[in-house]
Amino acid sequence: MYWQNRASVYKKLIFWLLLLSLIAGWALAQPLPMFQGSYKALQQEARRQNKPYFVFFYTNWCMPCQKIMQEGFYDSNFVAYAQRNYLAYALDGESLITEGKKLALMYNVHFFPMILVFTPQGKEVERMDGYLKPDELLALLKRNVHQQGEPTGEYIYLNDDPPRATRVRPTGKGLYKVHIEKMPSSGYGLQLGVYENYETVFREIEKLQERHHRNILVHINERDGKTVYHLILGPFNSQRAAITYSEVLESRYGTKGVIVLLAGMK
Repeated sequence: MYWQNRASVYKKLIFWLLLLSLIAGWALAQPLPMFQGSYKALQQEARRQNKPYFVFFYTNWCMPCQKIMQEGFYDSNFVAYAQRNYLAYALDGESLITEGKKLALMYNVHFFPMILVFTPQGKEVERMDGYLKPDELLALLKRNVHQQGEPTGEYIYLNDDPPRATRVRPTGKGLYKVHIEKMPSSGYGLQLGVYENYETVFREIEKLQERHHRNILVHINERDGKTVYHLILGPFNSQRAAITYSEVLESRYGTKGVIVLLAGMK
């Protein structure tokens, strides 16, 4: 009986030790804290603490961005060093709600993920794009931790290809960033026009995006043997919702459209 009781105590002790080790491991695997506040507030805090900072630009669709956030920003060595020596800031580089899109344009960020490292005074000293392993992230911060200097406005090409635009003669009719997503034929839409060439459609889409429209649809059809493009805003769940959107659009911009049923657009 004595040995049975003793074995039972050992089993319980082992169980609790394993549980405590799991809890300890979970506690160590905490993500890197990101600065909360505006970019201006980040710059002010960096100057106040005389601490360098880095900005991580990501997008929701970017798989390498997710991998860095899940691996690098949870790596204990990287987190400990970054938290001790840097201020960290993360931004969705395509967001119009936050400062992400504005700052991405300001710093000429067009590839994701992208990490920009700054001195405490706000001078960009290095940028790295693409997926970085935890040890590569750590090396990036370590080699810039003692950098100082006021911003100069110059683009930093360290660890990047130098600009070659001066040796290139542009051809074509424009370079566009395009995201295509197949939509179900359901609901209602506000048709703004029908065009016979895609170039006109692109120009009209640009104008709509400048007004912060992101609900833009294009239906490709044939008419009299020619391909035509229907430019539509939507989809809307009800005809009433489409009409309300149309009324707001006309009152604000003077733009008129026609309510269409999307079920007929295959």
